[in-house]
Amino acid sequence: MTPAPRSSPPGLDSSQVEAMVRRYLARLARRYAPMAVALAALVLVLTLVPSINQSGQHVQATGSGGSGSMSGGTGAGGAGNVAVGAGATGPGSTVAGAGSGSAAGVTPAAASGSGGTTRSGVACASGAKQVTWTVYSPPCVPAYHGSNGGATAAGVSGDTITAVFRRTNSAEEKAAFAAAGSAAPGTDDQYLSDLRAYIDLFNRSYELYGRHLVVKDYNGQGDNIAEDQGQDLQGAQADAATARSMGGFMDLSSSPTLASTQPYEEDLAQQHVIAIGAVGLPQSWFRQYAPYEYSIAPDGTKVVNAGIQGICRRAAGMPAIFAGDPSYQRRTRTFGLITPENPQYMQEGDQFQSGLASCGTTIAKRVSYSINISTEEQQSTSIMAQMRSAGVTTVICGCDPIMEIFLSRSADQQQYSPEWTVTPWLDPQGRETSQNQWSHAGAAQAFTFPPKAQSEAYQVFKLARPGQEPAEKYYVEAYWTSLYIFSALQLAGPNLNAQTFQRGVFTEPTTPRGMFGTWAGGPEAYSPTVEGYLSHWNPNAVSGLDGMKGAWVACEGGQWFRIDDPNSWGPPHTQLRC
Repeated sequence: MTPAPRSSPPGLDSSQVEAMVRRYLARLARRYAPMAVALAALVLVLTLVPSINQSGQHVQATGSGGSGSMSGGTGAGGAGNVAVGAGATGPGSTVAGAGSGSAAGVTPAAASGSGGTTRSGVACASGAKQVTWTVYSPPCVPAYHGSNGGATAAGVSGDTITAVFRRTNSAEEKAAFAAAGSAAPGTDDQYLSDLRAYIDLFNRSYELYGRHLVVKDYNGQGDNIAEDQGQDLQGAQADAATARSMGGFMDLSSSPTLASTQPYEEDLAQQHVIAIGAVGLPQSWFRQYAPYEYSIAPDGTKVVNAGIQGICRRAAGMPAIFAGDPSYQRRTRTFGLITPENPQYMQEGDQFQSGLASCGTTIAKRVSYSINISTEEQQSTSIMAQMRSAGVTTVICGCDPIMEIFLSRSADQQQYSPEWTVTPWLDPQGRETSQNQWSHAGAAQAFTFPPKAQSEAYQVFKLARPGQEPAEKYYVEAYWTSLYIFSALQLAGPNLNAQTFQRGVFTEPTTPRGMFGTWAGGPEAYSPTVEGYLSHWNPNAVSGLDGMKGAWVACEGGQWFRIDDPNSWGPPHTQLRC
């Protein structure tokens, strides 16, 4: 049976759609986009650009937005009418030390682990956790009674902490997601439904000292895709002002639809609104915008440093035993590096190359490429020819998901079978590569995705909404966001402001390992992720993500490695066991 031709999003011709997808993929690469959205980008290339345009109406987002929904605009009074809260600091201020942040008129909270009963009903004692259903719970605190100081910061009152969520406002993104079909992220309404489900449970269970967290969403003026290309920056500024005028203490716009952008987050910091969601940016950026910027995913500095340690200790100076070519398996590894040509990736590539040099390892061939769908296949042919000509046995590819597919197929066409060290863009994307090539691929991972029945994120959702299912297929992002912010809010104490929130983040105790690895605080711990594991592609393994064949499988018996501790990566000059 011949499949029906795939159509463009309504009202757009094929050239417009292709241009949109190119810009969207460029955005993914610049931001280390969440893996779920990278999968959607993959499907765009497989489904777009028909020969005939199907005319119709433009696609627009719909939905009620749930409780707290607000329309766009700057809001009554504008940003300038919101006073800076107690303890607020300008961007670039790092708060040292720990403590409850007690102030005049604020009743101090009981010490963690002291006797009493928590809001969740746990008998609090030394070593007990606030809740029993997650390994990421902070230490228990007996139920709070007393004065929390009321309006201790902008966006904080005696009974409420306000978070804001910017809905996406990009015609390009909506068209791209519409074309992606079932692989695309869900709507903002679906994500907000799941986020609010978790928040309802956490409000009942964590200690917020007489307050509860509410999420107000609004329709942004800015175009999130344009912002990440350095365009429409006035829109990002206007939206940050709206977040402030709505009484936002923090912004939770990081989601599968990529509503949060680097310009928007920087403008939020200027407005003294905490933002959770910067992805892949270096630690120096978080320091510059402290105490307002945080990320759950590892920052770019951690990612590069981990790659350096892994290569130097477990790969350099040893035979390329995982290559497909038997002659390469007997040769000492010769490395090649491929990255996009945009400045952020080039800078991190420079850092990576310099780090390898510190252990006496060189890059025999380094190639950058343009993220352009119409030329990526042609570029991949040239890149693979250059790698093969340079005698590269081990290709290190910091690439977007589409280029990985093209590179793997070009390698097949040239009968070139090296080892691969790649970016893991979820199991479904891996199945689109040449399995002959990806059978010799490895990747570093920070999260695990067990089958739904074993997933903590799913089990906790069922506690929050018995008898219901998550609305958004990538609901796990709403879960890890809730875990992170509620732990910080509890550890911040009753005198809540940007400074004490940062103290809460930095004083997060080291957790047991869960589906997101081990989390920990510490000086300048703007991201809680402190470890990862190494994996290899197995075309016959069943994926915990969707139950289909083809999945990333842990190496070293599932051992995790501390990102900042080279000794944890095993004895130097020792081959990986995959």
